[in-house]
Amino acid sequence: MIQDGHEGRIEIPVSAEVGDTVVVAGIAEAWIYVHEIIGDLAAAGNFIVKAGSTTLASFILDEGQGITLQSNTGGNNVPRFKIRPGEDFILTVSGGAFTGACVYSLRY
Repeated sequence: MIQDGHEGRIEIPVSAEVGDTVVVAGIAEAWIYVHEIIGDLAAAGNFIVKAGSTTLASFILDEGQGITLQSNTGGNNVPRFKIRPGEDFILTVSGGAFTGACVYSLRY
């Protein structure tokens, strides 16, 4: 049963090679709330945010172009992306590797 409780925010480094990279593995009893993704691609390409096989956002970036995706401003800490229980939080990149960081929390 999902409770209305959050763990504290967790910041992790992210290094995603070309293809799919599981950033946070799905947990059967918890939502993954993604609050921030920040970083850049080593070469021009696509940057795709996924919940399992579902695309949540897609961007085309130039070489070295940074990206910052944050929680909705003024949204009382509403996360940028919500990943359903059991689904992995995945970044898919083409062109060059993505290097950056992610801030997320878990909701049980």
